[in-house]
Amino acid sequence: MSKNKESQVKAESLIGSIVSILIVIGSLVLFYLDPLALNTTLYKVLVLLVGLVLAGFVFFKSPQGIRLNVFFKETKIELRKVVWPTKDETIKTTGMIMVAVVIVAIFLWIVDAFFTWAVQLLTN
Repeated sequence: MSKNKESQVKAESLIGSIVSILIVIGSLVLFYLDPLALNTTLYKVLVLLVGLVLAGFVFFKSPQGIRLNVFFKETKIELRKVVWPTKDETIKTTGMIMVAVVIVAIFLWIVDAFFTWAVQLLTN
């Protein structure tokens, strides 16, 4: 019984995704191939936007879309729990990284100059 229910949920999820993809493809076909002979770009863009909104609505009503919506809500909750660094800590850390980058750049410049000197010594 549960396997039958699982396969039904998977089929519903697959159908929702396929319908959403078909709506997006249809919207793109209407935009680029223009079978409706829409003369202005405004109408073509409106048709494309309506198609994308409709595809999003269909997707978010499917089981995968519902799971994605739950994931987004949980992500928002987790972001509130994060302890973000203060402005002072951020500035100090950025400064340390800048100093480290300058030191590494100078080191690489010296190594490059050494290898340039060594190659010139060997080739002359």
